[in-house]
Amino acid sequence: MIDERELREMLERRTRTISATPTDAPKAIRRARRRLALNAVVGALVGLAVLAGAFAGFRTIQAAPTPADRPTPSVTPTRVDTASLGALAYGVDGDIYVADPDGANAVRIADGHPVDGSDECGPAEHRTENIVFGTAWSPDGRYLAYWDWGCPVPPNAWGTVMITDPEGNLAASFPGQGWTISWSPDSTRVAVWDSWGEGDTTIGVYGLDGVRQAALTVPAWLMPAGDYSPVWSRDGASLLLPGVQVPLDGSTPRKLPADDLTRHWFAAYSPDGSRVAYINRGSLVVAEADDSDAREVGAATEFWDAAWSPSGDRVAFIHDDTELRVRDVSTGTVTSLVNVSGSERLRVIEFSPEGDRILFSRTEDMDSGVSSLWSINADGSDLRRLVSRIEWADWRP
Repeated sequence: MIDERELREMLERRTRTISATPTDAPKAIRRARRRLALNAVVGALVGLAVLAGAFAGFRTIQAAPTPADRPTPSVTPTRVDTASLGALAYGVDGDIYVADPDGANAVRIADGHPVDGSDECGPAEHRTENIVFGTAWSPDGRYLAYWDWGCPVPPNAWGTVMITDPEGNLAASFPGQGWTISWSPDSTRVAVWDSWGEGDTTIGVYGLDGVRQAALTVPAWLMPAGDYSPVWSRDGASLLLPGVQVPLDGSTPRKLPADDLTRHWFAAYSPDGSRVAYINRGSLVVAEADDSDAREVGAATEFWDAAWSPSGDRVAFIHDDTELRVRDVSTGTVTSLVNVSGSERLRVIEFSPEGDRILFSRTEDMDSGVSSLWSINADGSDLRRLVSRIEWADWRP
């Protein structure tokens, strides 16, 4: 397997470190936070730009968004009948929308100001800025988690974690730091940084009522270089950083061996846990979960945008940033679905819950900060543009 030094070099090429720490002045924290936010939006799941009429021959769906009411606080989370609610969540200009899977009937559930790089909050200024890194939906599809990085900023925090139902009703909110809000596999908890920067760091584990259930300290000497958020292990018993395992029971965090570093951090497991995709010496490998029957698929750059089908029989990935491909795991057959020019960028997001379609974004201008959202049948037919402008998107599980 690729050694730890190589992995860290790869990580560092995909991230940028900052000098601000949680104890710095609020101005420095906000500048660093916003710079990283804009960088993350530029390179995150959905890419970046308005499509300006490309693929004009295909059917385009552009929903007329409905203005949202402000989230209504509730004391305890409410069970939601998600079958009757929208399945696609996406964000643009600081707003959050929930829509049908095809992008129709969009409803704005959170109204915000664009994350535009402003550094300071004015005296008594109140401004909501909603943003998502990674996955917004809980694994059971009952809740959404996102950041409010607006004003005022909570003390010793970067922003406020918001947990709502698909209608925008607020279940919980609490201050936090970092980027990704990581859902536990059972959808009952989220993990975020409570403190991040120089010295020891702390991971906060919060329930759906916003109560902190655990504060897990990671010693400074164990912290990896770069900018990362904790993610849950598949069994829900620990939280993972690159090369570090942090047990949920509060026992001492441990450094992972190089092989485990590859498998735990860079691995994308199939939904049933039977197969895994990971990087091995510059190639994307698909294997059984015990690492048997390993087969090389392609270059390492493809791995960053790999997505498993719900049944685990196919992997969708991006080749050379410009081509969407699907690999049949059992036969090894690779099918090209979409190919664009070298000046554009594609990013695969995920398969639909039924496994029949693939959600992806297309970027024309790498500096614009927004993208258009598309879907296509897994066999390459019925290409559709769903939403003309997005910053992130997530189909409900």
